[in-house]
Amino acid sequence: MESRAMTEEEVRTTVLETVAAYVTYWEKESRTPAVRDKLEGLAFSILVILDGGAGLIPGFRVTPDPHPDDEAYHKSEGSNWWPTDVDIAGGLHEQIHKYMRKG
Repeated sequence: MESRAMTEEEVRTTVLETVAAYVTYWEKESRTPAVRDKLEGLAFSILVILDGGAGLIPGFRVTPDPHPDDEAYHKSEGSNWWPTDVDIAGGLHEQIHKYMRKG
């Protein structure tokens, strides 16, 4: 068989299968009985996937994809609009804990 790039469907399937596996992992994780801790663990794990730290899955670009009218609308409202030239991935899993609120 000749080597080739993965198809879009193969990439999507691999990512979704990995997310589903993490859901099962965190559901059954007995050392983390609190629901909030399990949810934080799952969120962290999903961000690890996007950042490229989940085994054989590479990192992904995470960029805003606003509606074509977003910028004009926000300008007319005097508010900030979403940029399309930023990629926030790469360290999301390392930064999430400062946004988590225990309670």
